Amino acid sequence: MAAPYVHATAHRKSSSDDRPNRARGNRPPLPLLPDDAIHNIFSFLPIEDAVRTSVLSRRWRSTWTSTTHLVFDGFRSRNRDARSLDFPSLVGRVLSQCTSPTVKKLHVTNFKYRRRYRPKLDLWLHFALGRRVEDLRLWLISEQWIRYTLPPFLYCSGWLVRLEVSWCSFRSDETIWWPCLKFLSIEDADLDDDMLGRIFTGSPVLEFLKLGRCRYVENIIIDSTSVKDLVLIGSKNYSYSYMEKIWAPHLLSLRVSGTWSGPWLCTHIFRLDDISSLVEAELAFSGRTSLFEWMYCNLLKELLDRLCGVPKITIGSWCLKSLILRTPISQLHLPGIAYMLRSSQCLERLVIHLTGVLRLKGESKGSCNYDEEDFLCSRKESFQCLATHLNQVEIIGFKANSLGSKHVLTLIKFLLGNTFTLEKMIIKADLRARNGQKRLQATVLSELLAVRQNVLSYQRASKNAEIIFDYPLQLASF
Repeated sequence: MAAPYVHATAHRKSSSDDRPNRARGNRPPLPLLPDDAIHNIFSFLPIEDAVRTSVLSRRWRSTWTSTTHLVFDGFRSRNRDARSLDFPSLVGRVLSQCTSPTVKKLHVTNFKYRRRYRPKLDLWLHFALGRRVEDLRLWLISEQWIRYTLPPFLYCSGWLVRLEVSWCSFRSDETIWWPCLKFLSIEDADLDDDMLGRIFTGSPVLEFLKLGRCRYVENIIIDSTSVKDLVLIGSKNYSYSYMEKIWAPHLLSLRVSGTWSGPWLCTHIFRLDDISSLVEAELAFSGRTSLFEWMYCNLLKELLDRLCGVPKITIGSWCLKSLILRTPISQLHLPGIAYMLRSSQCLERLVIHLTGVLRLKGESKGSCNYDEEDFLCSRKESFQCLATHLNQVEIIGFKANSLGSKHVLTLIKFLLGNTFTLEKMIIKADLRARNGQKRLQATVLSELLAVRQNVLSYQRASKNAEIIFDYPLQLASF
């Protein structure tokens, strides 16, 4: 079979010299990916996958050893074949084969820490700092509340730009020198006020700080002009139990989240002393139990008082138990009201003060022309408060003869038909006569009575829902 094949190849070559030579030995080499492109690919892969590329070809056999991005995930390692290396051995083996003089990223995450692993962790961090690591992440897991004490050499690094640690302890007598650090995240750590002050002093360009469940922090004093973002995360197990105050006159953004559980029957979580530069705040925290919800409502009020004047404030849905809206109701306003209901998942009381409804030019031109009932019903699945919390609705200033009454009635019908926990629907009518007359016109009362009969015919999702019409002449319950 070989001779015919060679003869045929020779014949084709002699009959057409201008065709490319297709003999196997003379094929043009395929273009090779440059090393920079390969390393860029590796930067998106866990290190185990990068190592597996060694089987692709002879060139790829050792290419992974020069990668500058080393990402190890303990969860991923535990899900691999039981015959493979254990996680600490895997990390050690990979680091021992790395040939790059610099390492941009070293991430060790979801690693179950034991005291016997401390020498290994010291060795890994020494390797990273010796290779001028810029992005260092050490996320440990501790099932026995054991923390890894950060080694002394970590406190002095001229290359770190981003540092994230969890379940670690800081040495209180160490001097910090992180001249390039911009992002710092510390969670589940032993950290006190003095060390926090050392961090601010030794990190002159620090911009972002996250503190999560740091037990010994009492006062956050940020006199640094570079720190602009502060994130505080609480825990249901323990929190900033004895935090007193935050003093940060140059801070621009503050976020408080998680579950906060201060001392027994505490009267405040912390005090905001000077936040004069703040432009954005997010309060997404919650209390430990519903037993002291009143206390956390008071704490929220305290924080809001101190945040007065901040241009943008975001409040977590759990905070809104009572919502008071002062607004007209029209096709232009219903989407905004629907948005507020969707964002207030724990809402218990809704009060709408009708401020008077005038026909808008946009409505008359048809720019807001849509079916209101269909609009509200299509979004009811996202209004969690209707099914679990909302028990009282008040409509104040209702005028049966106003131009916007049909929009109000649409909203009333929707709330009655879709609020499963509703106990009271109170409609306070405005019976002031037209044209400023002092005498109550019979037609106004007649129109209100007609509206009442109409509302009483609406379907109610809650069997306990009571509709109350409140107006000056009498108080009628149905």
